[in-house]
Amino acid sequence: MNSFTTNHSLVIAKRAAQDLFIFAVAYGIANYVRFSALWRIDSFIPPILIGALALVSSTYILGLYSVESQRRSSFRVHLLLMTFGFFIGLITVTLVGYVSFDQRVGRGFMALGCLFSYPLLAVNHWFIFYKHKLAPKRIAVLIESENEMAEYQQIRDKYPMGVQCLGIISTTPNLITSSDLLGSLEKAPAIIKENNLDCLVFSEAHLKNEATRTRLRQLRYLGITCTPLINISERHLHYIPLDLITLDWLLYSGNGSRDLYFSKMKRLFDIISSIILIIASFPFFLLGIAIVRYFSPEGSVFFTQERVGRFGKTFKIWKIRSMRTDAEASGPMWSSASKDPRVFPGGALLRKYRIDEIPQLINILRGEMSFVGPRPERPEFVSQLSAKIPFYEERHMIHPGLTGWAQVSYPYGASVEDAKCKLEYDLYYLKHAGIVFDLMILLDTIRVVLGGGMKSPAQQRYAPAIATSELNCTNAEVAHVF
Repeated sequence: MNSFTTNHSLVIAKRAAQDLFIFAVAYGIANYVRFSALWRIDSFIPPILIGALALVSSTYILGLYSVESQRRSSFRVHLLLMTFGFFIGLITVTLVGYVSFDQRVGRGFMALGCLFSYPLLAVNHWFIFYKHKLAPKRIAVLIESENEMAEYQQIRDKYPMGVQCLGIISTTPNLITSSDLLGSLEKAPAIIKENNLDCLVFSEAHLKNEATRTRLRQLRYLGITCTPLINISERHLHYIPLDLITLDWLLYSGNGSRDLYFSKMKRLFDIISSIILIIASFPFFLLGIAIVRYFSPEGSVFFTQERVGRFGKTFKIWKIRSMRTDAEASGPMWSSASKDPRVFPGGALLRKYRIDEIPQLINILRGEMSFVGPRPERPEFVSQLSAKIPFYEERHMIHPGLTGWAQVSYPYGASVEDAKCKLEYDLYYLKHAGIVFDLMILLDTIRVVLGGGMKSPAQQRYAPAIATSELNCTNAEVAHVF
């Protein structure tokens, strides 16, 4: 079947490239208009390009390229944030231009650059914001029996912006009583043409039926896109619903060989990033030590804890202590999702802005962790979650991370259901991990840290929730910082 999946980083890169191109070309035109020629353009290129990079970086950190998953209440709010990012780019052009006299940028040049670039950027972001309404993906869902109607209702009612579900195509239309029925699978080519459908979506369970499988292959060779439901979820939600995952998907979902990235490039990325962060975060590291010494002088500044790493191998993680020394006097306990009474005054600040995580940069340098990856958990909690959540062990196929796609995409976890949702994001990262995606996650982390953590509600799930009662556990057992 046709893939119909799009790497999140490629979508973001395309939108960022549009802004970068508009900003750079507009200032190039401003140079020509201001001086009636491309006057000393080689001196203007560095500040213009660096300013453009500052623009797209700040715009991404503000979440403006991920409008489907970080929806703003209105375009006015989106435009206001874009304007803030634009001024960061503007300031960067000015500062870099004044680094040396030869690259000095004048007020007339800057004014013309603003005049040419800002309206074009605003129009581009209008299209980004409203793209889901201007050109949604029009899909129909393959249904074989009335028993599958509940699944269809979830697809129709709970899918995110950018997807428009028009109805049902069935292999047994005589058994379907819904008014959404478009027709039979045998008439799919005519139905798809008549309704201008982009894609026919099916559950992978339908591939077990030889007649259905043959018909879907025929449609494919007629040029009609047929794709599993899990691919649509992946493309538009940027996570992998656990209820749709199969063992075959886990085995074949990778985008080719990952040895070069996971064994070579990612390690180099980790070493360079951690060394830079150790230097940049050193003042905050000293601040963390001072806070512990002032508010909780009776114990050690640091503490270690056993965590589960790649392939289930355990290691000692380092942190700045943010809890009282008797926090686990009665044994291992999950952290509270709300205000934890075991945290001493000042410790909440360390946790909120991730200052307590700075020592883990040493774990990264030692090769026990990666900069980006699933967060490492304690062995006691891993055994519980593995027994209750399918495919939970899959997150241990790569090194755990200081930050991760789940941490920047989903709010604080306080239940087994939250752990399941985090795993869905981790599985998406496992499939799409790459140097560009890692850099994007680092930029997302800046937003989360500066904002004091994820506060926005998570997206509504397509997949049915795991009931806490079915798992025979309470929120008190599973509340933890994932």
